Amino acid sequence: MKKGEVADDAVKELAVGAADQLIDGGISRSQAFGTVADNIGVHAHTVRNWWRAAHPELTLSGEDRMALAELHTKLAVLTELNAQLTTRLRRRTETSGGS
Repeated sequence: MKKGEVADDAVKELAVGAADQLIDGGISRSQAFGTVADNIGVHAHTVRNWWRAAHPELTLSGEDRMALAELHTKLAVLTELNAQLTTRLRRRTETSGGS
C-alpha cells in the first residue's frame, strides 16, 4: 500500500487472518504484526490496531491493565518476601545443625 492510502475492509480482514495464522503457529503477536505489515506495506502498529479491532475480547481494558499492574506489584513484593524468608530459614537450619 502507498502512504496515505486507506485500506479497505477486505485488506484488513486478510491482514488479521494472516496475523492469526502466524500467532497460532507460535509466533509472537509483535512478530506477526511486523511480518504482515512488511508484506502489505503498512506499519506494524496499523496491523496491530486492525487485529485489536477484530479481537476486542482479547484486549485488556484500562481497568484490567490497572488490576494487572497491581498484581505484578504484589507478586514482586511476595517474591522478595519469599526469598528473604527462605534465606532466614536456611540460616536457622544451618546454625541449628540441620535438625
